[in-house]
Formats: sequence, structure tokens, C-alpha cells
Amino acid sequence: MSISSSASLPSASLFLPPEWTPHDYQARGVDWLVTHPEGALFWPPGLGKTSTSHAARLKLVSYGYRARMLVLAPLRVAQTTWMREHKRWAQFMNLRVGLAHGVDKLEILMNPRYDVVVVNYDAIPWLAAQLAKGHEFDILLFDELTKVKHTNTKRFKTLKPLLPTFTFRWGLTGTPAANGLLDLFGQMYALDLGYRLGKYITHYRLNYFYQKPRDEFNWHILPEKAEQIHRKVADLAMYIQAEEVLKLPDIVHVDLPVTLPPKAWDQYKSLEVLALMELQEQTITAANAGVLTSKLRQVAGGAIYINAEKEWEEVHTAKLDALDDLLEELAGEPLLLAYNFTHEVERIKQKYPNALVIKGGMSDKHVLPIIDAWNSGSVPLLCVQCDAAAHGLNLQFGGSKLCWFSQTYNLEVYLQLIARLYRQGQANVVMVYHLLAEKTVDFTIRKVLGTKGITQDALFAALRHELLP
Repeated sequence: MSISSSASLPSASLFLPPEWTPHDYQARGVDWLVTHPEGALFWPPGLGKTSTSHAARLKLVSYGYRARMLVLAPLRVAQTTWMREHKRWAQFMNLRVGLAHGVDKLEILMNPRYDVVVVNYDAIPWLAAQLAKGHEFDILLFDELTKVKHTNTKRFKTLKPLLPTFTFRWGLTGTPAANGLLDLFGQMYALDLGYRLGKYITHYRLNYFYQKPRDEFNWHILPEKAEQIHRKVADLAMYIQAEEVLKLPDIVHVDLPVTLPPKAWDQYKSLEVLALMELQEQTITAANAGVLTSKLRQVAGGAIYINAEKEWEEVHTAKLDALDDLLEELAGEPLLLAYNFTHEVERIKQKYPNALVIKGGMSDKHVLPIIDAWNSGSVPLLCVQCDAAAHGLNLQFGGSKLCWFSQTYNLEVYLQLIARLYRQGQANVVMVYHLLAEKTVDFTIRKVLGTKGITQDALFAALRHELLP
């Protein structure tokens, strides 16, 4: 029996990725970037900032620009999102995107065949030295714009003289002022060269902020001054909320109080009140408020570092017991577990040896299989170091439950990590659990996060007002 080859071969179009059909807000985002050489998209994670940026670049090409784009991104975002996103869509699949990282980074950076070159923020000093010799990039795009919020860093100082050499400077972030309006200065300068908020951080602080007596480390702002800042930057960024454009499921926050055992509570109070704790014949001294807060968070979690070599001792198992109860209640449903300190994940792994872990310093080669396993729905427990996993990971397909084993003061990290699950593609109600040791710093941190959120929400309200007709 003969078989017709023409009948057996599928159409080549079956192997092509789908067309990128933008949501209405994405179409507006493309126009926003194209018409704002100093422009930003303040969109929550998961709304397609990367594909929108590719589309904006292509629109500039249609207008006659070469539009070669240099992207600065955290390493994991560079390795995953930027090296994958263009392959998902028919319009972008022929884009030549290169990652300037490793032994071939100079060749990739300078090779004009690449339409888009992605560089890790940590490589900025090297990058600046190369660009100072001349370059052919029209667009500089900051993915996670908050990475340039500190103007006193080497990365900012080395990049600053090169900013005017780009025709377009675009920024992407979902949390521009998570930890206060002081963070806006560096981000705005990277885009508008000081046009809106001034050229010097010292003048910015003196013009808009004040300090309280005997509080030399913190800057405060009056509501009317905050409003002035909002008005100055409102024309630069397009802001949307995920709830406004997507039908996302509900998100529910659940606080799970944890009672410390008497001995651990006595140790906690001793450290809190006297800044001194006796632990197995060793004295732990809190030299300053930052160190003290760190130690309080550790004790609340159940262990504490006892020396500079990061050796630790267990104080209690109350949170591990609470985690055990939660896992039993979930009955095998996947749980994303956020931790801060290395001894936390070491104790968790002792109790749950099969748990997978994503932590700082892991290579793309090791992280990607873990992401794929999680998104398959076959991983009951994935532990993530919150700072390492807050950006660039799409975890919405593997589960909808997140638990904070310990708390973070950083609102940006807090919101971004939740957004790994609460994003486009999530089909279930997202549950965010917080293990909170009663009457400890855990509850204080939860309250502080809410206070910081007010500052960012006020900024977003001004941007929303600017965009509404």
C-alpha cells in the first residue's frame, strides 16, 4: 500500500508560534513608548511588558529607525524572559536577541546583527567602558527600573555619562516607589536626565523631604510635597492595575499566628529588651537596630546565626510545626514557600528532604528544570529565597498557594514574589499565607508593609488620574 507524502505532511504553519494579539492596554502601551522617548510602563508583573516592548521597537522600525535596543535586566530575567519571550510569537520570532554574558559577551554586544542585546545590571561597569568607545543602540531599556534607584552606586555613576547617547530611554517596573518616594529620583534621572526631579539627589531630598530630631537615617515627606512629586512625574509613565485589564481570580491573605514556646519567648524578649541573648553559652549582641531586627526575625522563625561563619542554632520548631499543619491541610497541593535566611531552608530541607529550592547564585541551567517541574504541578513544596525569586519567574501554572515562612521589609520583593503566582494565566484563587510569631517583629513587619504601600498607592493614583480622559 502506498501513502501519499503530500497527504501525510502537516502544514508548516502548524509549527509556527501564534500571532501576538495585544490586549487594548498593550496596544496603548506600544503607542505610549513610541511617543515617549523618556517613557515608562508601571505595570504589575504578568501583563506582558516584554512583548509590548518588542512591539514598540518594531513600530519604531516601521517609522524608519534602526531601533537597535539594549536591555538592562537582572540576570535571571535576562536568561529566562528575554531569551524566551520573542520565540513565543510569530511577529517576534525572527528577532535576533543576544545575551551579552559569559566569554562571548563583547562579540554579542558589538555585533550589529543582533536587534536586541540583553545585559545583566551587574555588568554595567564593563558595559559602560565598551559603550564609551561608541555604539549603535537607539534604545536603552531598563527592565526592573528600580535597579538604578540608588545614584551613589558604581553602576549608576558609570552609566550616567552615557545616558544622553540613547535616543529612547524606557523603563519597566511594577513597583517604582515600593519603599518610598526617595527611590524615584534615580529612576527618573535614568529616563529624563534630571528634567523632572532635578539633577542632584541632595537637592531632591532638601526640596521635598525632612528629618526628625535624633533620626539622622530616615527621611520623611509631607503630603503636599508628595503631591508635588506625583504631578512632576505623572506624564512620564503609563500605569495600570492588573484588575483593570484582566479577569484575575481573587487573592486572599491569611495570617497564621504561631505561639512561641516559653523558653523561646523568654529568649526573644531578652534580645528585644536587653539586646542580649544567651544561647548555649554564647552571647549574641545586637550592635545596632538593623542587626537587632535581623536577629529578632531569626528567633521568630526558629533559629539564629551564632557567629560570623554563619553557624546557627535552633531555638524552636513552632513555625516548622505550623508549616507541617498547613501542608497536611493542603493534602499534596503545591505550595510555594518564601524564606529569607539560609538556616530556614536548611531546617525545612531536614524536615522535607524532597522539597525543591531556588536560591541566590543558582545558574539558569539549574533553575529552569525546577521551574518546569513546578509548572507541571508535580512539586508539593518549592522553597524560594525571596530576593532571588522575586523577579523573572513565571510560576502561575504550577500552583496558587504561597506561604511566607519569614517576613520581608521590602515591599517591592513582597509584591513581586506574590506576582509570581498572581498573574496572567493563573486559573485559581491565590492564597497567601503568613506564618507570624505572636507578639513579635513578624506582626510589625506586616504593618510596615501596609504603610509603605500607601506611599506607592498615592503615586499610582496620580498616574491613573493623568491617564484618565
